[in-house]
Amino acid sequence: MILIAIGNTHTLLAESTDGKHFATLHLPTPPATAPDPGQLPAPWPEKLRQGPVFLGGVVPHAAQAWAQALGHQGIPVREPDPAVFQRHVPHAYTPAASLGFDRRCCLLAAALDYPHQDSIVIDAGTAITIDLYAQGRFQGGRILPGLRMSLLALAQGTALLPDLSPDGEAPLLGNDTAASIRSGVHHMLVSALQGAITQYRQRAPQAQIILTGGDAPRFLPALPPTQHIPQLLLRGFYLWVKG
Repeated sequence: MILIAIGNTHTLLAESTDGKHFATLHLPTPPATAPDPGQLPAPWPEKLRQGPVFLGGVVPHAAQAWAQALGHQGIPVREPDPAVFQRHVPHAYTPAASLGFDRRCCLLAAALDYPHQDSIVIDAGTAITIDLYAQGRFQGGRILPGLRMSLLALAQGTALLPDLSPDGEAPLLGNDTAASIRSGVHHMLVSALQGAITQYRQRAPQAQIILTGGDAPRFLPALPPTQHIPQLLLRGFYLWVKG
């Protein structure tokens, strides 16, 4: 099975036969056009030609570009059925279609892999989502800016603060501007995650914590005992497609 998951920053091509092990290719999410499938690194052009390709994501114009590029190559494209998600993960999100693809995938993986376990599902990517799956339902969640987005907001919203990469230490106390920014942003987000976990566990005291996303390793040491599952989104996407 070939999956294409389009995120705000990166697009992930993945192949799996069992939904547990994935061969992957990371690409930047394009602003307007998708790469020519025939020009991708080997063996991906051949893998895509075997079709069908399942496509999903959170950037509509990029998804449309990928669908067109694949269609021009005669490669069939399919999208996951929202009814499958609703059947496995009941929810009251309004409107239902606005619940993001990435959140759906991660929640579905938690629901199907741990059907009798409440879960706090954290996806630390471009945005950070903190969702609660409890009592067999998606109860709701939070969305906040991720690490890179928070750093960028400080640079764009001020005259003198620099635009920093997320790389580098985040000390408890900064003694220069860069260290102070990294400290402030990192510990702000850590506090937000810790606070959400504490509050969610007031509703679901036995909820486990599942962490995924590109910035997950940065936050993992500051959280209570947590399962770090890097491929959670792909796992959920695979399960969604399988129905």
